[in-house]
This record gives sequence, C-alpha cells and structure tokens, in this order.
Amino acid sequence: MKKVIILTVLLITTLSINAQNLLIQPQKIIIDSMHNRYLVSNYGGGGDLVAIDNLGNQSYFVENAGMIDALAIVDDTIYGTALGGRIKGYSLETGSLVMDLNLSDEGVSLLTGLVAVNSGNIIATERFGDRVFKINPATRDFWVFAEGNGIDRPNGLLYEPEFNRILVCLDKPNPPVLAVNLTDSTVYTMANTSLAGSDGIAKDLENNYYIAGYELPGIYKFDPNFSSEPELFYEDDYIIYPTFNSLNNSLLITLYWQNDWAEIFLTPSAIVSQELYNSNIVLENYPNPFNDKTTIHFQIYNQTRIKLEVYDPYGNLVNILMDEMKDYGNHSASWDGKNSKGRRVADGTYFIRLTSNQGLQNKPIVLIK
Repeated sequence: MKKVIILTVLLITTLSINAQNLLIQPQKIIIDSMHNRYLVSNYGGGGDLVAIDNLGNQSYFVENAGMIDALAIVDDTIYGTALGGRIKGYSLETGSLVMDLNLSDEGVSLLTGLVAVNSGNIIATERFGDRVFKINPATRDFWVFAEGNGIDRPNGLLYEPEFNRILVCLDKPNPPVLAVNLTDSTVYTMANTSLAGSDGIAKDLENNYYIAGYELPGIYKFDPNFSSEPELFYEDDYIIYPTFNSLNNSLLITLYWQNDWAEIFLTPSAIVSQELYNSNIVLENYPNPFNDKTTIHFQIYNQTRIKLEVYDPYGNLVNILMDEMKDYGNHSASWDGKNSKGRRVADGTYFIRLTSNQGLQNKPIVLIK
C-alpha cells in the first residue's frame, strides 16, 4: 500500500489506495485536526470533498460538493472555492451545506486562492482579475480588500500572523511574490521569480518557503528572506498547492494528473536538528479539555531560552506565552484561551509548542465552552 522513497534530503511517502481511489484531479489538501483527517478538493467529477483518515483510507465526505480549488477551515466549517465566482461552506460535523456565496454580480468568474485569518474572516483571490476579497462567513458580507498595485491574476495564499500579512502567488509569467498588509491593504513585493504559473505557497518551521504550480516541474524552496535563488526541492508534474503539516514536519501535496497525493517529510537541518523531535522534555497541561484557563508544566535540564507558543489546527500562531531565558528546573505558564490581542478564540483543538535547545514538543489541547 505504501511506496517509500528515501532521498538524501527528504523522505517521500505516496499513499495510494488500490481499490478505493476517489481522487479526480485533486487540488488542495487541508488538515482537519479536530476530526483527525485530511480533506481534499477535486477539480474533476462534481468537485467531491474526499476525506483521508490516518491510515490513508479514502471516503466521500461530501459528494458533488462543487469544491474545485482551494480550501480553508474556520471553526466547524470548511470553505472552498467553486465555479461561477462562488464560495461554498459545509459543516465539518454533518457535511451539510451552510453557505453558498455568489460573487458573480461583482464580475468575478472564478475564485481560487483561499485562506482563513485570525479575525475569523477568509481571504479569496480573483483568478482572472486583480482583486483580493475579504469575506465574513458569519454575516456573508464581502468586500474588495486589495486591488491592483501589482496584483495580477492572484492565486495561492499564505497567512503569516506574525507579520500581520498574507503572501500572494500570481499565475502569470515571471511573477513576483507579493505581500498584503492585513491592516491597511498595502501591497509590496517580497521577491521576483521566474516561476511562471505559481499556484500555491507554504512555509515550514524554519521559515523556508515552498512554491508549487501546475506548470512548474516541481516544488521550489526559498530561504526565509527570499534572498537566494530558489532550489528545485522536489520534482514532479502538476502539483497545485503544498500544505505544511507542522505535527509531522512535512509537506502535503496533491498530484493532479496522477489522481494521487503524497507527504514529503522534511529532513531537519542544523537549525531544527533531529534531536528536537526526540526530546526528553515532558510537556503537560491541566485541565485538558479546559474552559477558563489551562496551566502548562515543563522541566528543563540547563539554562536555556524557552519559547512557548499556541497554534491553531491550521498552523497559524495564536499567542506567545513565553519567550525568555529559564534556569534548570520545573516551570509553568497558563493560557486563558485568548489570542495575542486579548480576544477569546473559537472553541476547538489547539497545539502548545515548546522550543528550546533541549528539544521541540507539540501537545494538543482542547478549548471548550
């Protein structure tokens, strides 16, 4: 069932379900952590939304969902772009349709890129235009968030909460990678590239960027500052969007014409060494699940800088609980379910991440009403 290929720089696992492959020109794979599964949109067929469990088994979550491109999760709903300038939303619990928002009256023929931001809004790109839209799923309100200023055929998106911005790929010859400030919609160029037809962008724990595209020969890797020439990191045809899985330190990809998907495990570097993923640091919290506050306990074995962070299920930074030098011994910190702006976040599963020179640990915690 599994094909494992070991290379000098990465491990690639392709999961193919011989008698049960439901993927038809798959586009975006997204992590639904609360239900321990991946969900995949499909350009072919009826835009089926396919679920993949932790054993690689596939099943229909929503048949004929119309979700042909990018996906984003907000609270208990998955949103996806559909034909005719529409965004559809389905309940992650029941699979029932809860939103069908049509932007065709605004002259939108196709939306492609989609990403959720901390405000609970989603950002969408106009594939054959020069506009980026912001949508409030709760009220169904939408507006043009950014327009022009170099935005031309915008496509894949990456949300960077630590910089309060989104990065935008452009599906055109020699496209720049653009950044859009989420406060004032300022547009500026992060990098100029020769990657014609860029579709999607992801970022790993070391802040390296990965860009893929239908017309590209594989996935290109950029350093954190886009200061060096990109490396052709992984070769294959018709990869649309990469998705970073922080729990596995891997990239999830779909293989459009192969009707398949794969997970590329990133080899830890000198910055994030293998020991960080085999740490003997014990990270615990109580209570879990919690309502008002949970207390995180950990022990360190020499003086070191500690960074304790909270991430949502999509890999977005929610809050930094600690970033300071600590001496040997037992330590603790608490989280009250609020983000860095002091606002309570939605109920659900989050992840505590502790980083030091002794190791890196992730622990799921559950916030309830």
